[in-house]
Amino acid sequence: MRSLFLRFFIAFWLLIGLIIGGAAVSGFLYAERLQVTIEDFEVGNSMAEASAVLASGGRDALAGWVRHLPRDDGVIVYIVDAEGRDIVDRDLPFAMQRYIQRHRGHAPDRPANDDAAPRERRRHRVLPQLAAPDGEILTMLVAPVRLPGSFWARSDERLMLLTFALVISGVLSYALAAAFARPVSKLRAATVALAEGNLDIRVADSLGKRRDELGMLGRDFDAMAEKLQRAAEKQTELSRNISHELRSPLARIRVAIELARRKAGELPEFQRLETDTERLDSLIGQLLSYARLDDDNQANATTINMHDLVSEVAENVNFEYGGKDRVVIDWQVGEQVSINGRRGAILSAVENVVRNAVKHSPDDHDVIVRAKLRNDKLSIDVEDQGPGVPVEDLARIFEPFYRTRTSAELDGNGGTGLGLAIAKRAVEWHGGQVEAAEAAAGGLRVRIDLPLVS
Repeated sequence: MRSLFLRFFIAFWLLIGLIIGGAAVSGFLYAERLQVTIEDFEVGNSMAEASAVLASGGRDALAGWVRHLPRDDGVIVYIVDAEGRDIVDRDLPFAMQRYIQRHRGHAPDRPANDDAAPRERRRHRVLPQLAAPDGEILTMLVAPVRLPGSFWARSDERLMLLTFALVISGVLSYALAAAFARPVSKLRAATVALAEGNLDIRVADSLGKRRDELGMLGRDFDAMAEKLQRAAEKQTELSRNISHELRSPLARIRVAIELARRKAGELPEFQRLETDTERLDSLIGQLLSYARLDDDNQANATTINMHDLVSEVAENVNFEYGGKDRVVIDWQVGEQVSINGRRGAILSAVENVVRNAVKHSPDDHDVIVRAKLRNDKLSIDVEDQGPGVPVEDLARIFEPFYRTRTSAELDGNGGTGLGLAIAKRAVEWHGGQVEAAEAAAGGLRVRIDLPLVS
């Protein structure tokens, strides 16, 4: 069935038809059983027995006889007087009351050709009656057994009908819910994965050969994901090619600056050109590093001692700042803790985070690199005491080329907006996570979680 609408329509139509049909069949069978039960009741023998009791003991004896009649045969016997009251003071069913009122005008001793009423309106005697010794006329009525106030005891057929309706509706509802919920759950999971950057995700194969609207949605999703993947690959390839192409003219510019300095002497303009050239070269290098992360594979992974790596980062950064101990390591785990991955990528990730913290910290404040174990992962916190980052920018600082307003105003720090993006991609490539939050001292805290060697 190719249409989801048609599937739901037929399923609900079938469900309603089955319930209505079951109700009709159950009602018919119930009515037939009542009819057969009443017909099988031996009215003649009961009338003879009641007449004998009435003749020998009067109304009281007849009342006692009625009270002791068994009810296991499916019927109940009522004996009412001329006023329509049961001789044992039981409440008559409403339908039986109306039935008695309808026939109360018939007098048993009135001849059939009585002229008290027109012939065409004369009633026919349909109710068996008893004559007491004192002349009182009593009417015997037979009705099916019903227990008022108990729905379940009224008939087994009602319980059967309700059970049938619940079972059929439950089975069909479960089938419909499963047919709709399972592919929707798969599509939702794929959408979340795609939003998190997993462009390889596909759902058409997991949905099978569905040809309804959900199947078409799955194939459309795969087409969209494939186009996004191709666009991302083209963008990465473009960045890589541009970066490579810029390296050659950049090298020629450096040579030209040096030749011009030799001819014209030392001028401030040459220093500015050289500074901008170095920043451009750094930006190109970061672009290449960011693009190369997509080409790496786990086959080149090695075991990395994280204590040695973090110590190397701290030593390099401290050396760049004149040998000052700007970076302080608080290593709270064993020195042999290790992870699997590419050492260069992890080194670049940790170094970019630490450099970013040092750049935004005052000269008289340290940057703390703290390592702990959390949930079988190595957690590295890098905390600075700088101006911090607005809460609304915490999630975006890991986007390529994104810079906060404060960072953009302090353009002299040489930032390009790629360092944290490279760190995030490198950490996620190793199966870890990176997040930013406000530090306790008011600066920024960047946490890197990496899975340990299993």
